[in-house]
Amino acid sequence: MMSSMLVRRQLLQGRALRRWALQSRYRFHSGSNAKVREPPLKGWNSSKASNKVLAYGAGGTVLAASFALLFTGRKGSDIEDDARDRRALSGVPLTKLISGWVAFAFCSSPTWVDMSESLYSGISKIPILSSIAHAFIMRTFFNQFLGGETTPECIPKIEALRQEEIGTLLGYNIEAELDGSSKDTQLIRDQTEHVLSSIETQGQLARKFWPESKTAGTGGDNRCWVRIKVTGLLPNPVALYHGSNAILDAREKRGLDSDVPYPGLPHDGDWEAALTGVHDKDREELNHLREILEKIATKARQNNVRIVIDAEQSWYQPVIDSLTDELMQKYNSLDGPATCIASFQAYLRRYPQLLDQQIKRADEKGYKLLFKQVRGAYMITEAARWKREGRTGPGPVWSTIEETHASYNYGIQRAISAIAEQVKRDGKSRISMVLATHNAPSTELAIRMLEQHGLARHAGDGERLVLSSEAAGSLAFAQLYGMKDDLTNRVTGTVTAEGGFPLVVKSMSYGELKECLPFLARRATENKAVLEGRGGAAAERVRLGREIRRRLIPFSS
Repeated sequence: MMSSMLVRRQLLQGRALRRWALQSRYRFHSGSNAKVREPPLKGWNSSKASNKVLAYGAGGTVLAASFALLFTGRKGSDIEDDARDRRALSGVPLTKLISGWVAFAFCSSPTWVDMSESLYSGISKIPILSSIAHAFIMRTFFNQFLGGETTPECIPKIEALRQEEIGTLLGYNIEAELDGSSKDTQLIRDQTEHVLSSIETQGQLARKFWPESKTAGTGGDNRCWVRIKVTGLLPNPVALYHGSNAILDAREKRGLDSDVPYPGLPHDGDWEAALTGVHDKDREELNHLREILEKIATKARQNNVRIVIDAEQSWYQPVIDSLTDELMQKYNSLDGPATCIASFQAYLRRYPQLLDQQIKRADEKGYKLLFKQVRGAYMITEAARWKREGRTGPGPVWSTIEETHASYNYGIQRAISAIAEQVKRDGKSRISMVLATHNAPSTELAIRMLEQHGLARHAGDGERLVLSSEAAGSLAFAQLYGMKDDLTNRVTGTVTAEGGFPLVVKSMSYGELKECLPFLARRATENKAVLEGRGGAAAERVRLGREIRRRLIPFSS
């Protein structure tokens, strides 16, 4: 009797979900109150009504099945139900919660993660199934993890985040060809234009959210940033590899970095060593890359938008370090708004020495040091490359996760101590740190450090810490858009800044589905351990499922 009642309830829920899918066909919710009309999906043939019915029928069936699982599977009761996160979730539309739950349900399975890219590649070649897959993916994975296919489509989501005092790091999905093939030069031009368009969009939004009259109190920052992936801006990254080897050879001849793990530290003369140590074709590509980066940085400074230059594989990093170092010296001068944010990887064994050197170097050369600290995303490929090249001794990456955590936490303590010292001595800081992490203990450590150094205090009877105006532009937390929103909500519920200045930034990617899905699949594969681990996709699914049950079955909680 009970089983028949359960089946009947699941069937009714399935019908309700299918009605919801049809009713929300051209709409997605980007914020707590905002509703935006979604443009028709590209590649969807409006004349084929039967395909539409099939697509939404199949999508509704999948959602119905998932919805049934939502109420029958209650594993994960040990996942923390944080009050700050619960308050934030209460304003998220039900449709967004459900689509996010479905996306994380799939991400929770290592099997689905492993086969996702090849499966989509196969299905996309079958006309009817392609339409079904496109509709399903756009309303689940795409809507959960990406801002849109174009910058205008990202704007409603950026605005919704800003209403919650959250900034954005906008980035078009560009990267190197993994098979070693070269990109067409027109594609490079198109990708460069996407970056410039992102800067224009963020510049317009910055003037709306945080006009220049306010930036003086936040170190020139407005928390409207753009991300750059260097390997996506030249035809073939082999030029970076050859240039990096030339830099390492030149350093060895000069007796530099003998006690620094691979790939060493940036030094004066590195860029010249890269150009003189490669063949003409590589030199031409490297010079063109620098021209592109100069064009991007100039555009960014004109719009008062900060650009984050992503760190990549260690065998490309000497050239990327060199370019970033020279751009910071030029565009982060003390007499104007700083533009360039470097990226440092804490999983590299060189990191403690790199950070110490960079703080000292910026002080001596008179520019603002802006950097994003990440743990690192290429651990598997780093180890494989080191072994394949027959190198001996420890590789570039720490051998244990505990060492990586210690390296990351050293960066937090070292940077915040330096920021506090500069604020105490000069009334402001020339360092700005972005803690890009999904790790709660590291985030909590940073907040404790802010309070211990007097950079954040409780104001009156308020629950939240308030960051001092002198340090407001010197620290930000960052997470990926659509992931670890619980950590984001805990940060915004714990610490704030005057005037609603964002202390958290979401890294939001955008681009056409055919470009973004392989990108997401590769990132998921590289970070599978994170998705599987505590606080990964399974935990995300649990927290969203808990909120859905609160809405639909209030007494269940």
